[in-house]
Amino acid sequence: MALFGFGTAIVLFTLQLTRKRRLLWLAVAEAEPFDAARPVQSRLRTTLRATYPSTIGLTVLIALALWPQPGLAALLAGILAGLGGGALEFALQLAAWERRRGARVIAEPGRRGRVFEAPR
Repeated sequence: MALFGFGTAIVLFTLQLTRKRRLLWLAVAEAEPFDAARPVQSRLRTTLRATYPSTIGLTVLIALALWPQPGLAALLAGILAGLGGGALEFALQLAAWERRRGARVIAEPGRRGRVFEAPR
């Protein structure tokens, strides 16, 4: 349990301090208007795309380490839980932002993808 908690805490703490997090919120604040004629992927497809490679790869590593190295598996499971907790926190913050603005945030895939704001 200690290794699981340590892995979770390290990831959650690190996610709070990342530069990428600040840049993402800046991009959301400066989102461009969205052209409704553009195609948009479903939320399910977007979510599945976001799970690869980190979440799926980490799950495979946990399964491989479970029997020979249960401590390592617990640490990795904590890291996975931290990623899930960070994603949930971001999703809740984004949903609150969208509710306040009466808009929906749409982002292009990729590291340099543009961020758009579409009316609900």
